[in-house]
Amino acid sequence: MLTTVVFSVAGMVRGTFPFGSASRSTNDLGTQYVPFYTHLWDVLHGKAQGDLFFNWQSGFGVGFWADYGVGLGNPLSLLVAVFPRDRVDLAVLVITVAKLALAAAAMAAYLVRMRPGPRWLAVLLGASYGLCGWAIDDAAYVPMWLDGLIALPLFCLVGEWSIKRRRPLLGVAVIALFWMSNFYTAYMATIAAVLVLLARILTSDLRWSVRLRAVLRHGVTVVLGIAASAPILLPVVKANELAVPSPAGIFTPVPVETLLARFIPLTEGVGRGASLYVGTAALVLALSLPFNRGVSTRTRIVWPLLAVALGASFLWGPTHAVWHGFDSPNGSQYRQAFALCAVVIILAWISAADRPPDWSALAASAILLTALGLYTRDHRFLTSHSLHLLALSAGAVAVAMLVLRRLRYHRGLALFTGIGLIVVVTAELTWSAVVVDDRRSDILSASASPWGERQQALRASITAVDGWPTHRTDPGTSTTPNDPMLLGGQGPGYYSSLLPDTLKHTLTDLGFGWSGYGRALYSMDNPVTNAIFSIGAGLDRASTTARTDVPSLVTVRPGPIPEKPAEPTAYALQERLLGAQVYDVPKFSATEGTRGTHLVSANCRPGSTVYLHLPEAWGAARHAAGEWRPLTAARRPGINTSSAMVELGEVPASGSVTVEVRFKSENAVLPQGALGCLDADRLRKRVAELRANDGVAVQAGGHSIEAILRPDSTGTVVIGTGHLPGWRCSTDDGERKKPTNYGGLLAVELPGPTQKVSCNYRPPGLELGLATGGGALLATLALALASRTRRDAYGATRTNDTGTHT
Repeated sequence: MLTTVVFSVAGMVRGTFPFGSASRSTNDLGTQYVPFYTHLWDVLHGKAQGDLFFNWQSGFGVGFWADYGVGLGNPLSLLVAVFPRDRVDLAVLVITVAKLALAAAAMAAYLVRMRPGPRWLAVLLGASYGLCGWAIDDAAYVPMWLDGLIALPLFCLVGEWSIKRRRPLLGVAVIALFWMSNFYTAYMATIAAVLVLLARILTSDLRWSVRLRAVLRHGVTVVLGIAASAPILLPVVKANELAVPSPAGIFTPVPVETLLARFIPLTEGVGRGASLYVGTAALVLALSLPFNRGVSTRTRIVWPLLAVALGASFLWGPTHAVWHGFDSPNGSQYRQAFALCAVVIILAWISAADRPPDWSALAASAILLTALGLYTRDHRFLTSHSLHLLALSAGAVAVAMLVLRRLRYHRGLALFTGIGLIVVVTAELTWSAVVVDDRRSDILSASASPWGERQQALRASITAVDGWPTHRTDPGTSTTPNDPMLLGGQGPGYYSSLLPDTLKHTLTDLGFGWSGYGRALYSMDNPVTNAIFSIGAGLDRASTTARTDVPSLVTVRPGPIPEKPAEPTAYALQERLLGAQVYDVPKFSATEGTRGTHLVSANCRPGSTVYLHLPEAWGAARHAAGEWRPLTAARRPGINTSSAMVELGEVPASGSVTVEVRFKSENAVLPQGALGCLDADRLRKRVAELRANDGVAVQAGGHSIEAILRPDSTGTVVIGTGHLPGWRCSTDDGERKKPTNYGGLLAVELPGPTQKVSCNYRPPGLELGLATGGGALLATLALALASRTRRDAYGATRTNDTGTHT
């Protein structure tokens, strides 16, 4: 409750959604996660064009199971179903707050089971963990990362069960649940929880044989839990192998001053250092542990060394690689920071759970805190009030601890003192959350809300003309790259870190644009690709729906699969998939004009339409003083961004083509083959031919497609979706086989006269995942049964002849 209140009040003060007009759609929150939750809403309400396995709306058809496993696997995601569809963004906020609150509750629950102590102190430290710097600054707009925040204290609790030989089945279930929720942060939480368990083992009084058995028992629990998550985990791993590779980040450790500065309140540095703030109260108590004579010497040595070692691991390349699965991320380099936050909270609890630290320990803590403030006082992450708040909060904590030590936690006044301390901590956490959100907004801009009156109107327009699966209706990508999931319809738009690399290359070759290292595909208004992918309606640049006659989603092509053209321009590759020549690609001359423009001159058939394809260009182009059309490869062209083919206008009666290109990027070139002129008459003729041989009836299921063909059809059936691993197809209900690759499209070669073609998609890795998960489940049940049998046998040997226990 405390965590929920603090996070909500911070939003009210900031005026962010839903408490004000400021958007919360920082980075990928609105462009990726809200659309994913929207697709989940559609699935749960039976209104999806696809299901949990497959998504027909995005990328002309892509798998969804891996996206679900990465971002939506936590059962809390199901809460989206109770909200209206046009309030999915509110549902995502509620789920985010619920995850923060559960993380706080999980930490409090672990603390009181790890070591008895006052519950109000567990509340204070639990809330400090749930509202730590990493949670607010790094993860509040990446809801899936918060699964790791919940998982870590629960994994530590599983470690406690391993020590005490309790709840083996539940332990496996907890591990499996969070590895299915988000394996990325679950992996980090697993490492941290194992280190916490080792610290618990080293500081215990158990015999070494018992300690060893506890470690082995926990290892078995973790392995079985991870194996039990395989039905989701293995498809995610396989999808990651098949996805567009992103350039590995280059790890540059931050200075020690920067690392330490983030422990101080009112600091913000997302992506530029580890977010380690856990509140001044937790920091004061944690720093007092090495000097707290009320705690055993071994504990006072082991736990602080663990915290120091964790901090050091953030600054060393090899350990940084281990934390991130040997794949250094782009963006934030310290996504594991919540692990150190958790350990600091545990140190604070150990120091104060039995009895508050005495004046000498608090004095030593104050000296260390003063040194921290002096060392980091000039750091750019600190605000004008950071050190003032640190000093005031530390003073309040020290006074409260001394009072509580005198009262020994046992009198009514002690409870009031604890409540007063909670009020102080709450005020500090709220102020810090407000400052962090405010300062982060200056670094990471928040896009407009993904849903509003405009989107509602666009969705209504799209729904009115949607003819799936007879034809596609492309909603464009004007709001987000994931507009097909958000607004409805079916198009190329798709943004996911698991976007298949083969699909990206297929669409890039055809002239589609992208960003985000190729992980965000954008729509393109082109009549040839509309015919190839059966886009019969969609939103034009004026955001109004337009209709056109296109072939069916399933067409029959005679003859063999055409060879790749010798000069694989986007125009030639479009013609290959269309099956006819519809472009003229003229030779052109280019000269430099005024104000940095280049003039391109060529000749084309009068009445044809001019297109320009410069995928690595940033700037604008126009034809014959017409409208400037943007070239969007603004950032690291060809690596981070790629510009789509653009339409420039009609060729005049003279046949003269004059194109102005204005480059903003350096070293831009105008290669031959960049200019093309589309003959609309040839295209209409080819579309009519394809319509004469398309599927009579096409049905699309959640992850399947079936077409009834014209009698005695022969040749190759081409389906307007990407050729992705996981598809199996059959003809006339025969044996399912791997489909044919038709220039990047899904195809089935007909063995002879055929009446029916059907294809079914299964996520790659799912079969092995089900087998692995089933094996793990059986092994877990067998071990639990064996353990119970041993306990029963042991109990029987301790029963005497009269039936009483000795």
